[in-house]
Amino acid sequence: MNQARQLAQFMRQWHLIDANQQDVYKLGTKVAKYLSGNWKPIWHPSTDCGDHVVVINCQDIAMEGFDWKHRQFHFNKEYPKSKVNIPAYQIHMYDPCRIVYLAVYKCLGKSNIRRSHIARLHLLPDAEVPSFLMKNVGNQLEQVQEVVKRSTEYTDEERRNFPRLVKFPEDHVVDWEAPIDNPGRHKLYNPYERKSKIQQTPTK
Repeated sequence: MNQARQLAQFMRQWHLIDANQQDVYKLGTKVAKYLSGNWKPIWHPSTDCGDHVVVINCQDIAMEGFDWKHRQFHFNKEYPKSKVNIPAYQIHMYDPCRIVYLAVYKCLGKSNIRRSHIARLHLLPDAEVPSFLMKNVGNQLEQVQEVVKRSTEYTDEERRNFPRLVKFPEDHVVDWEAPIDNPGRHKLYNPYERKSKIQQTPTK
């Protein structure tokens, strides 16, 4: 058993992690830790002892606040008029995996061997993993954040056991279960129309 653990430290392992609803920079910090081998006791800054990491569902990553709009990435190809700042949402629409790549590359730090580390990063936009990658995966990493369930994903038993602050009457209508028909456009109240109707009513 001890020999197997020692062998696992020196050989390159394959890890799988789901990026669904995960903060991209927290995820990048964890992925960079495994790419560089920082989680191993034999790690050294100048030693390339990292592992392979497969990241799925890159198209469903999350960013904090309004970072999708206000976070800009600087690109410079050293050509005239080639300097440009592109918002994160435009890069994500063009390539769903690019934001994760940039976040992990930044979290690897400024070292001479981080290009070797980033070469072992495998990014997938959805949950479909090719067979030639899946056969190498031997470990699944825990997500950095808890995935929040949607309101439609709760079962009826979980809804009944959920603590309620307000007790609704029995004839209460829930809009997603029994939608209410559109009553049409609201008619404005005209006080002069009411006065004319009162004047038209015959008096005894």
